[in-house]
Formats: sequence, structure tokens, C-alpha cells
Amino acid sequence: MLQERSFGQLKVILPMNRKEAEDFVYQSYLNAQTYQDYEAKDSKKRRPELLKDCIRAKAGTPCTVVTGSKGKGSVAKMIAGMLQQAHKVGLMTSPHIVDFCERFQIDGVPVSDEDFAKYMTAIRPQIEAASQNIPPGQCISPMGIQTLFALEYFGAKETTFDVFECGKGAKYDDVNNVVHRYAVINRIFAEHTRELGDTLEAIAEDKAHVINGEQTCVFVARQTEEVLKVIQKRASDYGAPLKVYGIDFHAGQIRYTKQGMTFDVDIGGVKYHDITVPLLGRHQAENCALAMAFCKEVLGDLQIEAVRQSMKTLVWPGRMEVISNEPFMMLDACINPASCAHVIEVLGHLGLDRIVCIIGIPKDKDYAGVVRKMHAISDKIILTQSQNPHYLFSQEQCDTMAREGIETVWKASVPDAISYAKTTNLPIVILGTTSVVSEVKQYQMQWRK
Repeated sequence: MLQERSFGQLKVILPMNRKEAEDFVYQSYLNAQTYQDYEAKDSKKRRPELLKDCIRAKAGTPCTVVTGSKGKGSVAKMIAGMLQQAHKVGLMTSPHIVDFCERFQIDGVPVSDEDFAKYMTAIRPQIEAASQNIPPGQCISPMGIQTLFALEYFGAKETTFDVFECGKGAKYDDVNNVVHRYAVINRIFAEHTRELGDTLEAIAEDKAHVINGEQTCVFVARQTEEVLKVIQKRASDYGAPLKVYGIDFHAGQIRYTKQGMTFDVDIGGVKYHDITVPLLGRHQAENCALAMAFCKEVLGDLQIEAVRQSMKTLVWPGRMEVISNEPFMMLDACINPASCAHVIEVLGHLGLDRIVCIIGIPKDKDYAGVVRKMHAISDKIILTQSQNPHYLFSQEQCDTMAREGIETVWKASVPDAISYAKTTNLPIVILGTTSVVSEVKQYQMQWRK
């Protein structure tokens, strides 16, 4: 419990500890959860206006906001790494893989437990003031609290450029309230349809709200024609210049290597050769090109050796990550069928056409779509669950797939699933939500001891 103490008319808020600070992020949301319609769109549940004034009042450091579908976190991390050649860089991403404090980094170093508690305590009065008279079913979003915390923390540590990753969308995302001179829009595809919209155009329209008229330039990844039209209209309406993948910049000569992806990048006719990122998949080369184009705009020029070094040493767990070679084991935070195409492409380039696939995706997400996609290249599919009580998994997921004629095996924990997969003597591919990825990483640390 959070502690207060009164001395006459004076109320003193006692400092929170690390656990209390993390609990505080979700307190308002959990209080409202029982009153909310799970199936409702974000437009009915999210209230970014509640903290808008607080967030905008703390904003001031030059920054960018990154949105898109899968890959926006990778792009945000790449941007932060490259900008460190000239800036002290604050980075906010979500979700975390192992520890909540991973979400807030300065020059690649996560916030300490002590600073997390200290600066969360500092913003608590503002959060509580904004929470007054909120009706049942409404809440201060955890993303809003995290955004306000990041601004408080980065400001105290005097960062000179900040990078913020949006959550699911942008229109109803508190992150979008940060005053941002730049915006970056990574690939957009159909995902989070329950919250954002039933069509690709609706999802693109939500994410395109990262453009709000304050931007001097917006950088856009390769998109389908229908998505690009939505972004172009929003940019035109708000007078925001666009720089688009395939027109203003692109990656070429993309090669798969044992070290990851190696490629060249062309930005406005200026070529940068032999960039390597220790992540697998053609899309990671495109992500890097997007990040480099943005950084060239901000920095004026790229110190290419510094760029090469920061990308070569990039650490971004659970993103097409090879976590073992004997046996081969690859881990990816894949929770939708669209992302499976990247996984299958990578496996093809690695010459792996027979695998065992572990899938840990909650039953309210499209686990069935992922199973269908991976079924074609899997000798065996194992369904599993994380131990996080906020996610719903069930052995009934196996029964659902059996009715479609797809046989799967249920294992009640990540370690059990991995141990069983190893008995097949096949390459292992693990796909799942971030709580599953986190448990894989924790298990990996144990087997390395």
C-alpha cells in the first residue's frame, strides 16, 4: 500500500519503494477494469486527455514519437543508439521483457530501482489530482503514467533528445501528447482490431494521429498503398512533410549472415555500405534504414563508423533472436499471422524446413492464425502459457485447433515446453507474447549457469 502521513493540516506523501511504484502504474487501470467492456474500442475506454496538460507541461526536450505495428520498438531502439553519437538520449519503450525498468533507458542504461521509485513518487500528486472525480470504468492509463514518469526522469537527468514508442495506436495513446517535432511511422498491418478498428484503413487512421501539426518532418516505412494514402492525407491536412521508404531512402543488397543482417542504405542518393544488425529478417534492414534516415535529418550527417558500431552491438531481446545454436533455438515476440511471414522467411534463408514450434499466445489473441501459418513448416506444434495471471491461456486452445484438423501438444509451462521440444532433436522456434518471451529469457539464464 502507498503510505501517507498527516501532521495537523499537512499531508506528507512517503516515498514509494520499487514494488509500490510499479503497482502504482496499474492502480487506476485495475480499479476501472471490472467496470469496462472488454470488447470496447479504445475510443470508449482510453482517456488521454486526463493527463494531457501534465504531459505537455513537462515536454520540452527535442524528441520523436514512434508508432506502427510490429517493429516500432526496434526502430526506437535503433534511433536511440545512433543518436548517442551526439546526444544524451532518453528512450521509453514497452512492453519490457524481463524487468519493468527496461522501459526507461538513458544512453542504453535502464532506470535504477531507486530512481524509478523516486521519480514515480514525485509525479504521484499529479496523477492523484487528475484521478479525482473519474467515474467508474474510466482510469488514468498506465501508458499515461509511464509517459509522465519518463518525462520527469529524463528531465531530471538532462537528456538532450528523447525517443518515445507509442503503445497500440496513437489517437488514444497518452504518448502522443508528448510535444514531438518529429514522428516515425513503421509498417502498419491489421492488428489489435478489437481496440483500434476492424479495417486496415481504420487502424492506419488511428496510428496516423501521431501527425498533429507540430512536426517538421515525418518518416514513413514501406506501406501498402491503402495505408500510405491514409498517412498522406493526414500529413497533407496538417502540413507535415513526409519522407517515405522506397522514395527518399531504402535498404539494398540485403544479406543473411551468421551475425544477423548485413545491408546497404541509400538516403537521398547518399550510400552507406555494409551495415550489420544482430537481428534476423529483411524487415530489420528496412527498420534500420528508417532509423538512419531519421537520424540523418536530426544530426545533419551520419558518422558512419559510429552508426556501424551502435548497430553491430544492438541488444534487443526476443526479436527474431537466436538464443541457442545447440540445439538451434530462435525466439520472437510474434502474436499475429502477419508477423509469421517474417519468421518463415528467416527460416527459409537459414535452410530450416523442419522445425518444432512452441507457441504461447493468449486465447483472446489470434493464436489460431499463428498456428495455421506455422503448421505448414512444423513437424510438431506445442502450445504453452506464461504464469502471468493477467493473460488467459487454456488447454482448450489445443481442442480448438484439433477441430480444424491441426494436432498440437499442450505443456503447462515454458520450461516444460522447451524440455519436450528438445526431445524431438529438431530446430526449435518459440513464438509468443512478451510474458512468454520473458519466461524464456529467465529460463535461458538458468540453463547457462
